Amino acid sequence: MSDHITAMVFRFDPDKDEAPYMKEYKVDANESMTVLVLLDRIHHSSDETLSFRHYCCGLQMCKSCLMRINGKKRFACLTLVEPGEEIVIEPITYPENHIKDLVSVDPADSE
Repeated sequence: MSDHITAMVFRFDPDKDEAPYMKEYKVDANESMTVLVLLDRIHHSSDETLSFRHYCCGLQMCKSCLMRINGKKRFACLTLVEPGEEIVIEPITYPENHIKDLVSVDPADSE
């Protein structure tokens, strides 16, 4: 079994990029690691420019880590990934309400 996870992560900074793109990251993995921990490892070990909501409640209540993970709406704080897995991580909304990378404004917050 592989000891890493391959993550294809949506990247787009409207102030710098002409178009969105997917970037591949290979990250050392632990058993029962969450997507939020995976993103935090990417941010701290290989790409400090990656934007996502770092801090959340961890209980599905604040909804700040809601993302599209492998095509489905999921909470990054609770979605587990395993060594050897390949995942695709995208913002929950795009292009409407998109800020940068995996950060979107919740339409309910802008009302």
